[in-house]
Amino acid sequence: MSEHTSGSGDQDYKPATFEKRVAAWMGIAYMLLFLGIFLFSLYHPGGSLQGTFPLFLLPVCIGLSVVIVFRLKEKTAPGGPVVGIIVLLLCIAGAIFGLLMGMPALIAAITG
Repeated sequence: MSEHTSGSGDQDYKPATFEKRVAAWMGIAYMLLFLGIFLFSLYHPGGSLQGTFPLFLLPVCIGLSVVIVFRLKEKTAPGGPVVGIIVLLLCIAGAIFGLLMGMPALIAAITG
């Protein structure tokens, strides 16, 4: 009977790419958002967080911005630097939109 250890064999360790690590952090951010919604509904029975959906733009906009900045520094942005800068500006606009539309509704739901 042969035992397989994680260090043996002909498989080499390959760390995750930068994009995969950013996607993992985005997943953690979304998990925290869902946890916050669950806890709010648990501690405020009948309460809802209406109007806070734009806050769900933040993790993807921030994550995509980080990836685009990384790709621009590495000079591997898809479509070249012009398209990369346009996508970066759209991500920044989406994050600002998400904050401006979601935060007042979140504050109103928490305080009221």
